Amino acid sequence: MIDKKDILKELSQKFEEVKKELGFTPSFEELDREFSLKDAVLTSGFVSDNLVRQISSRIVEFYRDWHGYLNNLLLPNPSFYAGQTEAKLFNSDEDRKKIWKLVTISMRFSSKNSLAWLTGENDKEKEFINEAYSSWINEFKPGLIYLMDKVHDGWKKE
Repeated sequence: MIDKKDILKELSQKFEEVKKELGFTPSFEELDREFSLKDAVLTSGFVSDNLVRQISSRIVEFYRDWHGYLNNLLLPNPSFYAGQTEAKLFNSDEDRKKIWKLVTISMRFSSKNSLAWLTGENDKEKEFINEAYSSWINEFKPGLIYLMDKVHDGWKKE
């Protein structure tokens, strides 16, 4: 069995190689803090030979996971009462526009990741990581915090 410390050491070394090769901006610590890179690699049990794809897949996974939740706020499943309850908290046009903005961001990065994967172009990989991280910090995460604060307050009142 591979030791956790060995996997993390390999991850750190390969990350620095990939970062140098592609020239993206975020550090390992920044990407790990926001997208839990270590957890993803430890869960899979290996560091991929194509680490940039492993990193990009993890980033887009975060966006796609939230996309499903956000979509449910706009179009709640009639069989899921909790989702309907939360969706009612966002009936204003302003809130629905905020949610839709986050949906479009998640879809933008989902398609950008797919394009980078399909083309295999290093510049597209670099752009994806830089832009996805920047957007997460400056737009997406703050938008989620707003929404989740409102959801939490709503559940406290139930």
